[in-house]
Amino acid sequence: MLLSGSWLVTQRFARRPALVTRPRGGRRGQELVRSCDVALSRVAEARDSLAGVQPRKPATERGSAHSFDVEKIAWIGNANNETNVCMAWHASPVRSIDDVRTRGMVVGSSGPASTDSIYPNVLNALHGMKFKVVEGYKSATETHIAMERGEVDGRCGISFDTLQALNADWLRDKKVRMLVQIGLDKLPELAGVPSVFDLSASEEQRQIWALWAAPLKMGRPFLAPPGMSLERVNVLRRAFDATMNDPELRAEAAKMNLAVEPSTGEQVAALLRQIYATPKAVVEKAAAASKGR
Repeated sequence: MLLSGSWLVTQRFARRPALVTRPRGGRRGQELVRSCDVALSRVAEARDSLAGVQPRKPATERGSAHSFDVEKIAWIGNANNETNVCMAWHASPVRSIDDVRTRGMVVGSSGPASTDSIYPNVLNALHGMKFKVVEGYKSATETHIAMERGEVDGRCGISFDTLQALNADWLRDKKVRMLVQIGLDKLPELAGVPSVFDLSASEEQRQIWALWAAPLKMGRPFLAPPGMSLERVNVLRRAFDATMNDPELRAEAAKMNLAVEPSTGEQVAALLRQIYATPKAVVEKAAAASKGR
């Protein structure tokens, strides 16, 4: 049984405000949020529920099929701040992000909605890179096998935390080269690796990358539905903060190679207000860039 970071935190967090937890299957984050915000008539019954979800869709999807308003949700906290990377397999001739601009690079992806397609497309559109995205791999494992076989040069969209947890031998044995970081914060472990913000030459480019990097800043968020009283929200927020500082949680996460870099509910809410204040024209350009336009 594989225990996810969200479930580990949820179990620890539930002990403090005496919550009842119920796991849901993978890719159910948006479904959970919708269940809290389908209609005002149902808010009362959902008011005592709490969800830990992993968002992967940025503010470029405002006005889409999503039925919820993230700015009305009561954000309790976030368990981890993630940074994604573009990486090349050691046998690939690609040695730096500059090589991608001059000679090109083939990367694998599951499909157009994956960050493994989105990030290379945005890098091509904004910075003149020459990524070629090969889609159709059914899982990250398949992409990695293709990388090891030389079918693709690498991958552009994997969390560095995931690499550390599941492919530590690749890092130890220098089987992969980090080309660029994608995240609002640069990782000290990757001091020599440029960030997409280092590549950005204008404020508009920085705003576009902020839209795509913001979901990583709240890699494991916990939320409560709209309409919950501020008093109860604050109780949950402070319980969450205490959970994140629990030595037992930190020790267990370390054993599992799980990163824990929390932010408060107030910080999550402030980040979302900032992102959703992005001018519409920039949002439209960010969406177009993700499709390689």
